[in-house]
Amino acid sequence: MQASMEHAAIIRRMTEEFDEESGEYPLIMTGQTWKKFRNNFCDFVQVLVKQCQYSIIYDQYLMDNVISLLTGLSDSQVRAIRHTATLAAMKMMTALVDVALTVSVNLDNTQRQYEAERQKARDKRASDRLESLMSKRQELEENMDELKNMLTYMFKSVFVHRYRDTLPEIRAICMAEIGVWMKKFHQNFLDDSCLKYIGWTLHDKVGEVRLKCLQALQPLYASEELKGKLELFTSKFKDRIVAMTLDKEYDVAVQAVRLVISILKCHRDILTDKDCEHVYELVYSSHRAVAQAAGEFLNERLFVPDEEAVAGIRTKRGKKRLPNTPLIRDLVQFFIESEVRSSVGKVYE
Repeated sequence: MQASMEHAAIIRRMTEEFDEESGEYPLIMTGQTWKKFRNNFCDFVQVLVKQCQYSIIYDQYLMDNVISLLTGLSDSQVRAIRHTATLAAMKMMTALVDVALTVSVNLDNTQRQYEAERQKARDKRASDRLESLMSKRQELEENMDELKNMLTYMFKSVFVHRYRDTLPEIRAICMAEIGVWMKKFHQNFLDDSCLKYIGWTLHDKVGEVRLKCLQALQPLYASEELKGKLELFTSKFKDRIVAMTLDKEYDVAVQAVRLVISILKCHRDILTDKDCEHVYELVYSSHRAVAQAAGEFLNERLFVPDEEAVAGIRTKRGKKRLPNTPLIRDLVQFFIESEVRSSVGKVYE
């Protein structure tokens, strides 16, 4: 209670003394110096957690106080304080995820060593080593529970409130970091209860935030280990992702096409012909990167080499057909059909 009162007093004083009239603060200022400051600030938070990971992090004092203070600051009405505190909190969660992964590896190793020792013959079994391993395993399990509790608290107290903040920079930070947590610590974060936040934010009105959502999803679909956990999410938000290939922001459109390619590779049957046609037409986009990405989709979806199909087939002159012959025919056919659709559209206009 005393600690929370102290934190409240700290936050109140910071709010009173902060000069909001300038509207400038390090995280939004441009220039190499301020960019370096932001990177150093993020590094500081992560190094702090890393240096404390073996004992201090679990003393229920330092981390509890830092997390409590950041949670309060992230809810500040002052934009600069809220933005800075949210960035620190999200980076702290990422650092805690890294610690949790280390603990998980150590726990698995300790469990294997314990099982190996336990399976030895009674006369060769070292009881003191068994006891030591059992004690270490229990300590690691307690540490993992503590880390999960910290992550859960920060997720519910900071992320859940800030992912829909009025400031787009804050929303973008949240989307970028949740993607990292899902990729690194998928056991804890890659489920539909967390994925829904990315899905909802795909509709964000700011292009940079939409881009962060797509970038967060890309590594998940690219992972053989993780893609199976995305089936329900894909069925719910596939239409939105396909629609984003026509986004007014070219960077978002390119990333959306790339994500559709990844979805195609994972769940080939989930994309309808209509979905695919939306992307096909983008090969004629005036924006090179969009057209190139659409071309990659077209190649993946339609132009799959089939050497068996042309095996033994010869030309009228008796020459063996090359494997790419059907692909060239398909490409010409695609171009003709595209021209026909374009002409019909102009007639109706």
